[in-house]
Amino acid sequence: MMKIVVLYIVLFLSCNFVLAQNATKDSIDYYIEHNELIKGLNYAKKKTDLYIKTKQFKKLKETSIKKSNIFTKLNENDKAIQIIYEAIIHIEKNKATIPISELYLELGRKYSIIRDTTMSLKSYHKGMKLAKEINDSIRLKNAYQNLFRLHIYTNLDSSYYYMKKKFALDKIHKKNAGLASSYNNHFAYYSMKNQYDMAKKYLDSCYTTSMKGNSIELKISALSNLGYYYMVHEEDFKRGADYYHETLDKFEKEMTDNELVDVYLNLTYAYENLKDYQQANTYLNIAYELKDKVINTDINDAVKKVETRYQIKKLENEFDQISKNMQEKQSRNKKIIIVFASLFAFSCILFYFFYQNLQLKQRNKLKEIDSNIQENIINASIDGQELERKKLAETLHDNISALLSSAGLHLSAYIANKTEEPAEEIRKARSLLKDAHDRVRDLSHELVPPVLAKLGLVYALQDLCEKNSNSAIQFHLITELSTQKKYNTDFEIKIYFIVTELFNNIIKHSKASEANLILEENKNQLLINLKDNGKGFDTTKSITSDGFGLTQIKSRIKGLKGKIQITSKNKEGTTVDIKVPLPMTTPV
Repeated sequence: MMKIVVLYIVLFLSCNFVLAQNATKDSIDYYIEHNELIKGLNYAKKKTDLYIKTKQFKKLKETSIKKSNIFTKLNENDKAIQIIYEAIIHIEKNKATIPISELYLELGRKYSIIRDTTMSLKSYHKGMKLAKEINDSIRLKNAYQNLFRLHIYTNLDSSYYYMKKKFALDKIHKKNAGLASSYNNHFAYYSMKNQYDMAKKYLDSCYTTSMKGNSIELKISALSNLGYYYMVHEEDFKRGADYYHETLDKFEKEMTDNELVDVYLNLTYAYENLKDYQQANTYLNIAYELKDKVINTDINDAVKKVETRYQIKKLENEFDQISKNMQEKQSRNKKIIIVFASLFAFSCILFYFFYQNLQLKQRNKLKEIDSNIQENIINASIDGQELERKKLAETLHDNISALLSSAGLHLSAYIANKTEEPAEEIRKARSLLKDAHDRVRDLSHELVPPVLAKLGLVYALQDLCEKNSNSAIQFHLITELSTQKKYNTDFEIKIYFIVTELFNNIIKHSKASEANLILEENKNQLLINLKDNGKGFDTTKSITSDGFGLTQIKSRIKGLKGKIQITSKNKEGTTVDIKVPLPMTTPV
């Protein structure tokens, strides 16, 4: 558990920031706050094109930074760096007089994210030089802070230099946030040098100054660092725990789940050393619950980011091509108009009708293109989900599950070698490891069923029928295909989830008591027939208002170059017929 507290030293730098300029709230900020990143990028693209055209370089700089931050949020760091470079090139090319030190400092942050220390230092030094030339103290403090942060773990002499430079500017400005940040820098520096008396002096100053200011982040960091200091350097676990309790009492609602996990783990460590094991166990359980929530949130965010990145790239390519084609067509049409405008009146009338007809065809074509784009977006989203399902399932099963299982075996071996009865904490730890292993295994099975990956589509569909059958409804698989029949993995996954969605629709809407799934091969096609004895529906009324699930099914089947037909009448059940071309089969 000692490692938990030692890791908390990263909070040394949580105060190390310079207050950014308060940006005027605009549409980009709105889209970022509401996580509508595609709309934000489209808006930013239009604005940057406008600002380049009208030479509004100050607005170009601000918008480019926000656009770059959207790509950083999506982990597209190369694209984020490229956008900053493009803004710098446009501004320097036009010899604009606006300061661009902020762009170089932003560039340094982007390189720092991808751990390119050399380019990060180069960018920060460039930004620092430009800020000095115009005596921009805000940007200078920003540069000194980031340079201190990069040097603190590798070069204490350089970090001392930049620490003092920033401190001098903060004393001139006399802002609580800046001074608290500098005091925290000193705390980090002297802690790294093992001069704990000096470190404690500056930590107290950081705490006092933070409490006078309005920054909640600084207050949380100062209280957490005090708790860390007393537990690690003075081994005063009671006082350390008091600071962490004060942090929770005052700022629990403002803290992120990850910050709360750290606080509860440190409280666990404190109460373990105070021999209050019941209280330690309580905080450990809270930390585990919060950690589970963080893990689930991270997984969902990762899937959404993959889907969003995939859609952005797809839409960028498609819309760029469409725009280019339309511009070429419009350019040709304008030339035709100019030529025919010089002809006599009769020719102009003929041209008018021709032009109207051409415009009508273009509108129809645009409608067709828009329809195809919508289908491509749906397929891209589903492909991204299936790809991430497979990757997440493999990672959870092959890495995390294996590690948890190994840890459980080691713990079991340890208990087996002990002659006396193992402690309650050890038994509970082994139980927690087993529970974590089971949860990871169940999650990986939900993402991609193992029976599908190991035994193939026919066996997986048979298993799906059994799992969905209960006292209210029975599903039956009817097929002459061997259970050892296998196709390529992507094809089987797509068919499996299509049938799964159809089963879900039957269970939710049909009120059926029985459903038969017939699976056949005929003329290099896979034939799927699913019939239920439910209440049915009027297809003439429902065909124009498909649910999103049915829309996905139709789009997926079209992507497989297949066909789907739905036959249903009120009180006569529903029949779904699907024909999909077969891929090459995998030998068994």
